[in-house]
Amino acid sequence: MKTKITVASLLLIGTIAFTSCMKKPMACFDASKTTAAVNESISFTSTCSMDAHHYEWNFGDGSMSTDANPSHAYTNAGTYTVKLMTMSKNSKKDDETSKTITVQ
Repeated sequence: MKTKITVASLLLIGTIAFTSCMKKPMACFDASKTTAAVNESISFTSTCSMDAHHYEWNFGDGSMSTDANPSHAYTNAGTYTVKLMTMSKNSKKDDETSKTITVQ
């Protein structure tokens, strides 16, 4: 008995193989400073992140960004946790890291 392989079956097999081979990204970032004055701009760079295609930044004060290397200024003094989540091309794999910023 012969088995027919349909185009849909080949697409499914290809999709499974592609997504399983995709590397998990590594989230990593640097901040131009970890202590800043109110309204002072801080640059964040994700150049040390690996295999990332999408970026989600949460600056800890309600502000967010999807830029790879954003800048942000805090309007109030305090301690903030900046989180970066990186995602793979198909957004099925991710990684997250964070740093603390003190604003005086």
